[in-house]
Order: sequence, then structure tokens, then C-alpha cells
Amino acid sequence: MSENKTANNKSAVKSKPVKAAAAAKSAPAVKSAKGAKAAENSSGSSVLNALLWLAAIVLVGGAVVGNWYYTSRVVIDESSFDRFIRVAIVIAVIAVGLGVTLFTTKGRALLNFGREAYVELRKVVWPTRQEALQTTFVVFIAVCVVSLFLYLCDIVFLQLVRYITI
Repeated sequence: MSENKTANNKSAVKSKPVKAAAAAKSAPAVKSAKGAKAAENSSGSSVLNALLWLAAIVLVGGAVVGNWYYTSRVVIDESSFDRFIRVAIVIAVIAVGLGVTLFTTKGRALLNFGREAYVELRKVVWPTRQEALQTTFVVFIAVCVVSLFLYLCDIVFLQLVRYITI
């Protein structure tokens, strides 16, 4: 009877690698199917990215060139309010152009980076006021000592150069 249990255990052990091998063979098929969907999405999204980048470049470039043309070629006496309106429009168009870039793949990565940086910033343990003052004082003293040392070195080297050249 113990031989029968051992035989069953051996067959169970043998069946596990077989099942794992079968699962490993089917896993690339799943990955390739996901890869195919990602490739389809990336080809569609690459066209969308290109259009978004083009729109952003046209908006920002148009704002810069339009502002240059208006200020250098159009001879109109701008009152302060008219200038304010022109500058506000240029700033708004540039902001919209830069905002369009946030919808691209790189823009989404930048937003994700910003979110992760904010999460890390929340983990920082900031020094107390007393610790900050003490550290500032130590840095101030160190800067004074180093500057005094450099000043003395400058005087010594100046005297050496005068002695050698004169």
C-alpha cells in the first residue's frame, strides 16, 4: 500500500511540471494577443500623438510668429489695454498649445511623473525650525572659514608671484 501511495505521489509530481509546461506554452499566446492589441492601439495612438504634437507646435509657433508680426509689422499705437489684451491672447494660446501636449504619450508620462513626485514629497520628513536654523548657522560658519582660507591663500600666492617676477 505504501508503494501505491508513492506511485501516486510520483505521478502527481510528474503531472505538475506537465501542467506548468502546458501553461507556459499557452502564456506566450496570451502575451502575443495582448501585444497585438497594444500594437493596434499604438499605431492608432501614434497617429493621434503626431496630430497632437503638430497641433501644439502650430499653436505655440502661431502665437510667437503672430505676436512678432503684430509688434513689428503692424503699426498701430497700442494703448495699455490693447497691449494687455494682445499679451493675454498670446499667453492663452501658448498655454493651450502646451496643454495639448499633455494629451500625448510623453505628456501623460510627465503628468504621471508629477503625481509620483508629489507622493514622494509627502513622504519627506522636514526639519524643524530649530534644526533648519542650526544647519544654516553651521553652513554660514563653514563658508566664512573657507573664504578666509582662500583669501589668505590669495595673499600668499600674490606675494610669491611678486617676489618671483620683480
